[in-house]
Amino acid sequence: MVERYVREILHKQRFQMMSSNIFFTSERVTPERLSWLAELIKFYSMKIFPESLHHKSRFQPPPFTSYLLGDACYAFIDRQHRYVWEDMFKLPAFRCVFDSRELTLRGIHIEPFKMRFPDQIISTPNDAADKSFWGSIIDATKDRSKSSAIGFLLLQPPYSHHSCSNVLDLFRTAVRNGVSPELYAYLDGVHAMHSNQAPITHENIGESLTEINKISMKKGLFPKTLLHSESATSRGYSTFIGENGNIVSNCIIPPGKITDIDQIVFRFCKNHNILSHTSFSIKIYPKRIIPNSSLFRDPPPLVLLATHSPYGTGYTIGAITLAVACAFRGISTRCVFIEDGIHAISGEHVQESDAPQFDIQAVITSTSNLDNLEYYYYAPSLSSRGLSANPVLSNVLKIDPSEFARIVLLPPGHVEASHQRVLVF
Repeated sequence: MVERYVREILHKQRFQMMSSNIFFTSERVTPERLSWLAELIKFYSMKIFPESLHHKSRFQPPPFTSYLLGDACYAFIDRQHRYVWEDMFKLPAFRCVFDSRELTLRGIHIEPFKMRFPDQIISTPNDAADKSFWGSIIDATKDRSKSSAIGFLLLQPPYSHHSCSNVLDLFRTAVRNGVSPELYAYLDGVHAMHSNQAPITHENIGESLTEINKISMKKGLFPKTLLHSESATSRGYSTFIGENGNIVSNCIIPPGKITDIDQIVFRFCKNHNILSHTSFSIKIYPKRIIPNSSLFRDPPPLVLLATHSPYGTGYTIGAITLAVACAFRGISTRCVFIEDGIHAISGEHVQESDAPQFDIQAVITSTSNLDNLEYYYYAPSLSSRGLSANPVLSNVLKIDPSEFARIVLLPPGHVEASHQRVLVF
């Protein structure tokens, strides 16, 4: 009886320690993305927490919550996606949270779905800051890492994308809750801190980030605004080395600090949550409980999903660069080529001798033997496009939906951390 009681207590603690697992996105959800997202939810419910399928389960498994913002909301009312959503809502662990202001702005009505699944569809009110869309994200992440900070990897430029506006809302809510905001500007995200911004029909992103920084410091918090130096210099941000050895630029608003990628990755070694315009935060429960010992001896593992074609944008090489830097820092990192990112490993890429472009397959080959870094490709993305993988890339492993779900939802076996970060490039 005593042993059974102890097992039940530990089992209960396991679920109490696990807050909601998060999927956050503000970009368009394509049919392909919705299909693999559905596979993740099924695996989560049927393989990791089958207790969620029991009508009279003794313990309530942690929910898997999707926070849909911006253009992602349209996928919810698209008729071609309806059967996929209905299948996911049949799984009790799955739920969706919407910002009511975003729905109203877009003329989207979710009431028919909400009437059928009242406990799984949540529309946050406009008049309560503590129950807002962003407040619920802060609540869902604040207790898992025991950290008083939250980070955002900003990849998109201001004004042409709404990621920066989302950062402002997230950071303002974080500061109200005593959580330090940390911005990591990467690729086109560095434009958020360019000086002399003067938008006519939009909130000034640079000024607002500066004001948030000031308020944070007045409240005794520790805000950070780090800009990737290579991203900045390649976009014309003239830089020079100051007297103290720091990288300085006349193009950057003072709270912003241009630094190398290693300093940004150093923040990834910390235990706080880091989001991006599309990201997951997956809770990890400890395999063992040791009194008076930290449960989180490792930095949170990282999964990067490369979803763009290799040469059309800088996202794929940006994902690989970040993956390599994290691996060098000792962070267990896995990079998955999926959706249009599959083009990075298909065919044989040949670089002309006089061309300035890089050969991304050569980059993958040269980094595939690094410690802490693994490459994968999602087989359904390859087969749906009628492509085949380059056999030379033997260190890029083929994975099916079940194996993909394990990579996203479960950490490497040797890692002991509070959560796993999944960032979509």
